[in-house]
Amino acid sequence: MVPDVSGIDKIFDYLVPESLVHRVHIGCRVRINLNGRRVGGWIVSLATPEEAAQQLTVPFERLVPIVSVSGHGVEPEIVSLTRWMASEFFGSWRATLSRASSPRVRAHSVHPRHGTSPTLPSDAVAIHATRLADDGGGLLVVPPCASALNVVAALTARGSVLAVCPTQRMAVLGAAALRRRGLTTAVVDDEWDNARAGVDVVIGARSAVLAPCANLSAIVVIDEHDELHHDERAPTWNAVSVAQERARRAGVPCVLTTATPSAESTVLHEHSVERVDEGPQWPRIVIEDLDAVPVAGSLLSSELLTAVTSQGSTTVCVLNTKGKARLIVCKSCRHVQTCAQCSSLLTQDEQGVLACLRCNEDRGSVCLQCGRTSFTVPRGGVSQLVSQLEKSTQRSVIEVTADSEDNWTTGSVFVGTEAVLFRVPQANTVVFADIDRDLGAPRITAQREVLSLIARASRLVGANGTVVLQTRSPQHPLFVALSQASVSDALREWNESDVAQRRAFNLPPYAVMAHVSLAESHAFSTLPIFEDVHVARDGEALILRAPSRDHLRQAVQTLRETYGTALRVHADPTRY
Repeated sequence: MVPDVSGIDKIFDYLVPESLVHRVHIGCRVRINLNGRRVGGWIVSLATPEEAAQQLTVPFERLVPIVSVSGHGVEPEIVSLTRWMASEFFGSWRATLSRASSPRVRAHSVHPRHGTSPTLPSDAVAIHATRLADDGGGLLVVPPCASALNVVAALTARGSVLAVCPTQRMAVLGAAALRRRGLTTAVVDDEWDNARAGVDVVIGARSAVLAPCANLSAIVVIDEHDELHHDERAPTWNAVSVAQERARRAGVPCVLTTATPSAESTVLHEHSVERVDEGPQWPRIVIEDLDAVPVAGSLLSSELLTAVTSQGSTTVCVLNTKGKARLIVCKSCRHVQTCAQCSSLLTQDEQGVLACLRCNEDRGSVCLQCGRTSFTVPRGGVSQLVSQLEKSTQRSVIEVTADSEDNWTTGSVFVGTEAVLFRVPQANTVVFADIDRDLGAPRITAQREVLSLIARASRLVGANGTVVLQTRSPQHPLFVALSQASVSDALREWNESDVAQRRAFNLPPYAVMAHVSLAESHAFSTLPIFEDVHVARDGEALILRAPSRDHLRQAVQTLRETYGTALRVHADPTRY
């Protein structure tokens, strides 16, 4: 068994008293005595006395019996998967068992429920999904104006389906839509017992990939590109990878849906991909040049003001001020200062010298476009934009923050950070007020992060809506692709170009990475040297890049031997 004690990642042997034999099974929660303390834990393996006699290194009389059986813990078929997760993502088995545990140890008896005559879709999405599942699973590119939920509904013809969504809100809304089709659902974690008993669809956010699903026939991951599928808690596991491993072990297809495929899935499923080219694709996308706005530094473009003042429509305005990206704009030519080598936004020190954080190089102290030396830093966040819009349009504007209530029914104009895209259920227009702040972040993944937000906004407005991208760089390759008549085809070419660049620079998916840091009061004295593993500093932390998982695992193990429990490992970071 594995004790539920932080810092102890070991397996211990205990005796099962005869009085508890009928209640014990792999994955159940029990109570034990460990070094004079009574703690909980999970049974991960059972053996008969004959089998144990061949495996144990100590006699039976030295084994301590378990104290009691608490109840349900991890599904028996998931226990081995949690051990794989601990190894794959450089964490403890205890932590992954905790992630996969039932929210309640006392299980309730529930009868299986299945729809008697559900209405299953027969559109292009359903046809492609069925074809992909028949071939063993893979990547399904579904445009944002089509319903990825039809994939889940179509695959219920095979049996019970496990669906993993980026957010719990999406899972709840998706379950309601599936029930209207006549399908039975279980939203986990709240309906864990129903999922174990048997329903048509088990659905939930990231942790749902470890939930029970009786008679599992397929796994669907919606929006596989979304970084919300990545758990930031140690160990930092990825639900997409876990879903594919669980499907492989269960012998069922795993279908990944996306409007903008990640680089990892593009390479992994190069020969197992289906694209939905029929039906509605993308909404109307407008690229608005902020340099054409009459007032220098203003974000109030004609498209934004028109959308806000339109009667009977809902407008969402996104101004994402998180991160380190700050615009340095020339006062003369209004050119945004970006690195000529990597296109990241430049920063400016106290002496006025422009520098690129990604390339770690100085770029001088003059405008890269006109040679002038006078710059301005456009300021103002969400609150200031709300004030400007209310004064300019005389309309009431709702500011959406992480602490805001879901009062979307009381207004029609919403301004907030990217969180507003997950709080407002529907809109006619979404305006990214200053998308350069995100696109120019000093990260290689910045473009894919922006594209993910645009895909989310496109789903919000639907085929008849409009997405406005306000930028000072309208000729950026990503914006050029989004402005084409066939957005899907243009983004496919852009994606291939980005993947080729990653191959040239030996970046994921052609390498594996880990962000390694130490607890407070500890520091890396020198850069360690590992065979075939590239090491770089990121402030007080290290970034490890290796050609394979085995190389990276050996490097992490070496660091653990040196720094022990002070070491923190963030496997497969989504932003770098």
